[in-house]
Amino acid sequence: MNKLKIVFRYSSNKNGITLVSLVITIIILIILSTVTITAVLGDNGLIDQAQQTKNLADSSIEHEDENMNHLSQEYANLRMEDIEIEKITIVDYKKSGEVFNKKTTVEDEVGNKITVPEGFKIAPDSGDTVEQGVVIEDVNASTDKNVQGSQYVWIPTGKFKKDNGELSNEIILGRYTFDENNGTPHMVQNAEDYTNQSDNILIESIYKELIEYREGIASERLDGLNATAKGLGTFIGSVKLNGGYYIGRYEASYASGSTSTSTVSDYSVCKAASKISTSFSNSMIYNPGTLWNNISQLNASKVAINTYANSGSVISDLPSSYAWDTAIVYIQEAGNTNYANQDGQSINSTLTNTGTKQDEVCKINDLSSNIEEWSTEYSTTNNGTSAFPCTLRGGYYGSGSRSPSYRGAGNSYSGYFEGGGFRICLYL
Repeated sequence: MNKLKIVFRYSSNKNGITLVSLVITIIILIILSTVTITAVLGDNGLIDQAQQTKNLADSSIEHEDENMNHLSQEYANLRMEDIEIEKITIVDYKKSGEVFNKKTTVEDEVGNKITVPEGFKIAPDSGDTVEQGVVIEDVNASTDKNVQGSQYVWIPTGKFKKDNGELSNEIILGRYTFDENNGTPHMVQNAEDYTNQSDNILIESIYKELIEYREGIASERLDGLNATAKGLGTFIGSVKLNGGYYIGRYEASYASGSTSTSTVSDYSVCKAASKISTSFSNSMIYNPGTLWNNISQLNASKVAINTYANSGSVISDLPSSYAWDTAIVYIQEAGNTNYANQDGQSINSTLTNTGTKQDEVCKINDLSSNIEEWSTEYSTTNNGTSAFPCTLRGGYYGSGSRSPSYRGAGNSYSGYFEGGGFRICLYL
């Protein structure tokens, strides 16, 4: 009987894989993938740990910022304490007599800010506050010894704190009229509008402030013209930047420029002082300290401009209508009610030295008395034969109808009268 023989053959292919190997490889890959995904995405995985690390870093940074802010505030508080301790006020400057070697902002006793130019000091008899009148004194802003010692009073713009802690009404640099009964100011022209309105806005249908500078024409005929402000735009910009300007504490007295005691050949080389005058006369005498009257508006303009022409810290000129009117607004805000209508003749009825009568408000003398004063405002007045293009401001010893707010037209030819003079306006 034949036997059935079954033979199993095993074949090996070294270049391939078996099904079993493939299955095992796939299983291993699945296991590794699962472990990797769990390690990356699972709880406390790599991403979770990275987020925790980021949160810790953010928290640390925030904590550091808080610490730094706290330290910065502590330092700032300490510096403020130092500043308060070291703060120097006008009273301290008065006592020390310190001369400012650059433009400096100082404070009065209630915190008002005043800009003081280089070469000046706070005058020994200055008020302690803006309300009382802050006075600066020329030490070396001028190289002229007869001008040095001149004093000027700060006219603030904006609001200032009064001595009782209350705020004043806002003082706006402008041209004003004043109520004839109570002195209430009425703005006719804001200085901000001067560039396009100055030539068009009239006060009392006669007076206007011209934009362009001119020296004027001295004439008794209709061709007479006044001298206008040297730099009206510059003045307005300075007041806006520095918060105010200065006006002479006293009517001008003669300082220098004449080679003779009786005549002046060139007023553009003359200088004036703002000091109590030492003498006065019905006819001008060119001796230092003499009250400067009997001068035309054109010549007064030349002297005023030249007084600080060589100074690097201030500019001088006759007061414009902006400067004069705003000074009155300030004086009344400082508590001198209705000073705009003050009758100066009741204070002094004869010509006298400036600063010697009882006409001092906010440390400013003789706005309502003694001599009328030239401004740069232009008058359109004429009588058909002669023009009166110049404008006088303030009170006059010879007339009880004149007051600080007064405007009057005058001629432009050389020489005038014993009751006409001027004072200096300063700005930085």
